[in-house]
Amino acid sequence: MCLNCGCMAAHDDMGKPDANITYEDIKRAADANRMTIEATLAMIVKTADKDRQDHPTEYTAKK
Repeated sequence: MCLNCGCMAAHDDMGKPDANITYEDIKRAADANRMTIEATLAMIVKTADKDRQDHPTEYTAKK
């Protein structure tokens, strides 16, 4: 779950495969779109940046 929690274990979903993002999830998406892992991760960041501008309230912390 490293890819979203910071545990630095990119291949371990910590028993929550429906909640945590692993390297294998990114690899599967990259392969399906004929992209590299690096290009896929960059596209995720690029898309999130655009979406953050389009929907800023979705990115604010809930109190």
